[in-house]
Amino acid sequence: MKNYALVTGSADRIGKAVAVHLAKQDYNLVLHYNSSKDKAQKLKDEIESIYSDIKVELLQINFLKENNFDQIFTDLKKKKIIIEILVNCASDFIPSNFKDEGSELYDKEMTINFKIPYLLTKAFAKVYGKGNIINFVDTKVEKNKTVHLDYILSKKLLKDFTKISAVELAPNIRVNGIGPGLILPPPGKDESYLWDLAKNIPLKTIGNLEEILKAVQFILDSQFFTGQILYIDGGEHLV
Repeated sequence: MKNYALVTGSADRIGKAVAVHLAKQDYNLVLHYNSSKDKAQKLKDEIESIYSDIKVELLQINFLKENNFDQIFTDLKKKKIIIEILVNCASDFIPSNFKDEGSELYDKEMTINFKIPYLLTKAFAKVYGKGNIINFVDTKVEKNKTVHLDYILSKKLLKDFTKISAVELAPNIRVNGIGPGLILPPPGKDESYLWDLAKNIPLKTIGNLEEILKAVQFILDSQFFTGQILYIDGGEHLV
């Protein structure tokens, strides 16, 4: 029986690419979405039409509400859905700085970018007990200058939690991270935006989704590899 991969934020961008890649690698899928039901359903239909032996389950969860992930995973397990790979890809990316008042944005960024992967990791370990976890962080977690203060704080926490989890959950669960750099332009920007930024990184070029998928596959294939962050960023984290 094929095991499953759960990808959060799977309806678009990097999450979608990772989901399609894992289907190609013969994994059944649990596709998480929040409000992008149409996109998630379209992705499910596309994958099942191309890979007739792949099963795809849709999982709607609003991460800003209280959720019992132990129960969610237990219910999936009762349905014979054995999750082997957890990819924490869902993210929220909003500019902020020290001049912003209040903590509403802080709470939101911390919840989506850190608290949810934290809770999912613990529930995955408790209910399934073995497998692989891949956390998507950001190349900028290595820097201390930012115009995305709350976002970067949450991703820095996720980076450190990745390492703590790798120690605590070994040897049955390997935990690693991927830190993308100039891969996709943010909403409202085009590729020229990335090329302009690329002038300031060592390799002077931009990446693509295929580079991310190579990193995902390396993590899955490398049995002697845990607690690491793969920076797919043209050297950006070094400068």
